[in-house]
Amino acid sequence: MGRIYKHFWHPHESDEPTSSNKGKISWKARMKEKYGLGFDCDECKEPIPVGSSSHALECDLCDKEWHLDCIPTSPDDINHPFHPYHPLKLLIDGPPDYSNGKCVTCEQELRSFFHHCSVCDFSMHVRCSKNPPPLIVDAPRCHKHTLTLMARNDTFTCNACGTHGEQCPYVCAPCALMFHRECITLPHVININRHDHRISHTYSLGFGLWKCSICHHKIDWRYGAYSCSKCPSFAVHSKCATRNDVWDGVELEGVPEEFVDVSPFKVIEDGVINHFSHDEHNLRLIEDAIERDGSIRCEACTSCIFSEKHYSCMECDFCLHETCANLPLQKRHGLCTKPLTLVRIKKGIDHGLFKCIACTTISNGFRYEYGDVTLDVRCASMSWYCDYECHPHTLFLTTLDRDTCGACLESYKQVLHCVECEFTLDFKCATLPKKIKHRCDDHFMSLCFGEKASGKYWCEVCETVLDPQKWFYTCGDCGVVCHIQCVLGELWNAKPEVLSTEEGKKLEVVPNDTMSRPKCGSCGSRCQQPLLFKFSNSYMEECFCDTQCLVKSSDSLHS
Repeated sequence: MGRIYKHFWHPHESDEPTSSNKGKISWKARMKEKYGLGFDCDECKEPIPVGSSSHALECDLCDKEWHLDCIPTSPDDINHPFHPYHPLKLLIDGPPDYSNGKCVTCEQELRSFFHHCSVCDFSMHVRCSKNPPPLIVDAPRCHKHTLTLMARNDTFTCNACGTHGEQCPYVCAPCALMFHRECITLPHVININRHDHRISHTYSLGFGLWKCSICHHKIDWRYGAYSCSKCPSFAVHSKCATRNDVWDGVELEGVPEEFVDVSPFKVIEDGVINHFSHDEHNLRLIEDAIERDGSIRCEACTSCIFSEKHYSCMECDFCLHETCANLPLQKRHGLCTKPLTLVRIKKGIDHGLFKCIACTTISNGFRYEYGDVTLDVRCASMSWYCDYECHPHTLFLTTLDRDTCGACLESYKQVLHCVECEFTLDFKCATLPKKIKHRCDDHFMSLCFGEKASGKYWCEVCETVLDPQKWFYTCGDCGVVCHIQCVLGELWNAKPEVLSTEEGKKLEVVPNDTMSRPKCGSCGSRCQQPLLFKFSNSYMEECFCDTQCLVKSSDSLHS
């Protein structure tokens, strides 16, 4: 690496190269030599790769390091084509108080080294002055005419995305159009994770009251946006459509669209289907409204089937809710930029628990997958939430900022948010069953969306104080109240099932429905949850409250 001995923009000096004075070798040099580590430039904060000695400089005394492009080469004023009206003065002590603190070309924060005109309040990084964007560009995808960079601080509205800009637009003088530098390369045809069809960029949606299907705010129809040719009412802001968490980064203009059959079953006759997840037998639709005791469960969503329409196997105990039977084989979701595939569960082939990345609950039902993204079918089917008893407005998926759930008062990043007020709901609370059966009460318990109460509420299960501002379960007939966790337990999103059988050992999820609660083989307490783990072999049988207790005892069980 080149060494700095004395320079007008840095206070430290070095009389001889550090490499010949081993007592002064910096810790950075030692780390690079020992571990091959690279460090960040003190000016732009971008990484300086290991072995880039011809493109970086380092101070031996303060261990600061810079890209060569980021540091000034002369203290003299410069004349730059981006600002031909006045010479630019080099400043090395940070932006003046009257400045907005940003570079006019890249709009990034000004730090130590930049050129400045006090008359025009014009500032430009040293690195940007050395490598400026082109003054004239041909961008036929953006506009038919040549575009010219206007190096000014004036605010403008970009015709491609409809949002405001502050500095240096590309302009077409004959058409009176202005564009952000990054918007001249907007893709024309793309897939996004909020819609099943391709969408295309247009420079005007046409007169109307348009609303973005991602942020759910107004779209100004006079400016550019994305729309769907198959769904006349679907439109998205240009900035929203090209977000990293929405678009997969692939331009599809000129790429033929492939048809994907997402139908999950074949119709055998009226009311009889053959489902891909149970193709060895046919399923018959059960439409009666009989209130069942919850002893049968849907194989897909794992919840109990009470009086809902469902498909039942004509030869075994396999059941699916009618809605679950219609889940598509492939779908898009806001938590993955690629299409998710429905994974079937077959007895003896694909058993096992998984954790949904949206609600973080454990399940052994059907799941949608792509790469390391795994969603249970409840969360995969939800990108919006509407329950006017819970909240007067519809909630929509957002993944931009962490927010506090209005139901459990905990903070999450992946939430459903109200665009009209500040209410937020996480996926776990949004997918809670509205009614549930529990051994503590003979009636159905209903989900209560919180109350303002002056007295204390006591949970019937754990017999501790319950915070009524959080959601809880209650019985309208008996007045019983319970914590959600006490009623559902950790495995509420799972169904009873044998998880593994090997070498004479069996691990299964079983209902906690015996007359007396079994004792946990790890913590020693009586298991309260509706579902629990049971391990057995030829000479022992142990029950465990939850995964934490099971993991603690895994070594002894294995031995």
